[in-house]
Amino acid sequence: MGLQIDAQLAEYDTVVVGGGPAGLAAAVYGASEGLRILVIEREAPGGQAGTSSRIENYLGFPNGVSGDELASRALQQARRLVRRYW
Repeated sequence: MGLQIDAQLAEYDTVVVGGGPAGLAAAVYGASEGLRILVIEREAPGGQAGTSSRIENYLGFPNGVSGDELASRALQQARRLVRRYW
């Protein structure tokens, strides 16, 4: 996946524990404000949502979305904004 396993900086403004939808959203919001973000995820980005066949109650997807698509979109956006810190 191209994810880092070691921190790239000595200090971060915010450390997000968990790379599920909420964690990736926190990373996106923090990075968009110029914060140095570190996301720690034990398994894989997207968390448990990435394994769901269909998510019907996620904001911004009125017709639902697959868990894989939601996780993929969130990771893509987080990588774009947090690019140096992943």
